[in-house]
Amino acid sequence: MGTARTRSRVPSRYSDPVSDAVRRDTIAARRAAAATEERARRRQLIVEAAARVIEEYGTDTGLNVVADRAGLPRPHVYRHFTGKEDLDQAVARHAARLLSAWIRPSLSAPGTPPEVVYAIIGRVLSWAVAHPNLYRFRARLGTAQAVPELADAAVVNLRAAGYDAQLPAYVVAGVVGMVDAGIIWWFDHRDETGLDQLNDWLAAQVWRVVAEALGQPPAATPAP
Repeated sequence: MGTARTRSRVPSRYSDPVSDAVRRDTIAARRAAAATEERARRRQLIVEAAARVIEEYGTDTGLNVVADRAGLPRPHVYRHFTGKEDLDQAVARHAARLLSAWIRPSLSAPGTPPEVVYAIIGRVLSWAVAHPNLYRFRARLGTAQAVPELADAAVVNLRAAGYDAQLPAYVVAGVVGMVDAGIIWWFDHRDETGLDQLNDWLAAQVWRVVAEALGQPPAATPAP
């Protein structure tokens, strides 16, 4: 009888180099994705801490306070931002997103264009009153963030009202700037006019600009 041959077993780590390479790449990709997510999480943590500090202490608060509020050493802050300007822009974008989320229900609300304008201004004013320091900060650095969404919403609302026209981005930017300027002025002169009067005036001015851009007389005046 012949002796059965015992087939030698090749160690599995040498059995499939392609699979091993894929496995290593997968592990490396997962680690890289986890590191990216962690950096994004820490960056957002710093941005939210900076926004809270601005709300509480004003727009000129030092970085030490932001780092303390985020629970990080100050040098760690600049691991996630190229400098103060980068951090400021990120905070302004964050504030713009918060304001945008707050006014979004008014963008699609039923009503004539003048009525929608009045409602939007009212929402902006209520957010500004609740967050005056953050509003100032956003107005100084983040005006452009609101323009695309407002322009798109204006097209939808105007078409629903029978206007076959599109507001140029520069008109929307001008309107946003006018509203910001009016609200910031009011912050410093609250004793000179009431909030309702400011809402009336801003809504009327915005509608005049919009109506002129559409080539329409501002026949309808925004009303509460």
